Amino acid sequence: MRRIRLILAVGLFLAATHIAAAARDLHVYVIYGQGGRLMSRGMESLAQSLRKMDPRVEVSTYHWDRYKDVAKKIRELPPDAPVAVIGYSLGANAATWIANAVRSRTIDLIVAYDPTKWSEVQAIGGNVKRVLLYHNNGPDPFGHARINGRQVETVETRNSHLSIDDSSWLHDKTRAAIAELLGQL
Repeated sequence: MRRIRLILAVGLFLAATHIAAAARDLHVYVIYGQGGRLMSRGMESLAQSLRKMDPRVEVSTYHWDRYKDVAKKIRELPPDAPVAVIGYSLGANAATWIANAVRSRTIDLIVAYDPTKWSEVQAIGGNVKRVLLYHNNGPDPFGHARINGRQVETVETRNSHLSIDDSSWLHDKTRAAIAELLGQL
């Protein structure tokens, strides 16, 4: 009987340790813009590089119009699970919608690659710790939207809206922000 209790205790301890470790994985949601993966190849490349960065990074990708699915997934996570949302174009707009849809939990990082002025961009609430906005100042008619919030850090760029998601310079900045989050886990 004593042996069975010991085995059960060890099993429970190992299960609890596994659950605690899983809760500390960084959940990264990459949101494509209009046209999905086909028009957001840079986001797909970024997602792949993030997957290779560290085994604690869990990356999933979504089309911008699936933002409600992302919000649902985030709500289902343990309350202390770190979360980052990265979006391009309409996906960047959707990142603001997601943040506001899950106000009861913390979003550690939003990275917005040139949200579009042709759709709603919501102000960022207090549940978001940090926002990196990569704002396009180029002459093309797309993008150019700004995000309001005290935690928004704007990086001005003249990358074309159609190629900003593929910028190696901005990918490096994004990976550095993810690495900083990992260092806090």
